[in-house]
Amino acid sequence: MFALPKFVARINRKPLLAADELERLSPEKVLRSLKKEILKAIRKNIMDEAFSPAAKKALSKGLKTKLGPNSITVIATHPAFFALVKGRERGQMKWLQKAKSPIPIVLDSGDVIFRSASAKSMADGRWIHPGHKPTTLIERARREARSIVKKRMKKMLQKQLRAAQMNAR
Repeated sequence: MFALPKFVARINRKPLLAADELERLSPEKVLRSLKKEILKAIRKNIMDEAFSPAAKKALSKGLKTKLGPNSITVIATHPAFFALVKGRERGQMKWLQKAKSPIPIVLDSGDVIFRSASAKSMADGRWIHPGHKPTTLIERARREARSIVKKRMKKMLQKQLRAAQMNAR
């Protein structure tokens, strides 16, 4: 005959989690915790990318999150995020001809030079964007944040169960 251990019966008589502990595990609090972790992970991934310090700062500030009833939405307000997430094909940057003032170009040395995009320079095949593949920056951050919150929840639940077992004895 199979017998249940005594502590299982005692746990069933008392609430497994105290009210304040249950509040810490509420879906709203979990989502808020996940929201913080996602933003931290995205910003960390931005800092790991090979961008200039100014670009890293601008991209990090260009993030917002919106907390829904069962979800978190990351809103990228910086226009460069679209090209990062979707990628960009190699091609001529014809939109630069519309520039009303010279175009600033930051060199690797940190110096800034100014150039103008004319019809002649476009015809000569200049002003070619090298293109780039889409990044998985946001997706990686989502996975990282989710695993961090899962680990935190697991530790919290294990702690609660151990405490309940000790109280039952």
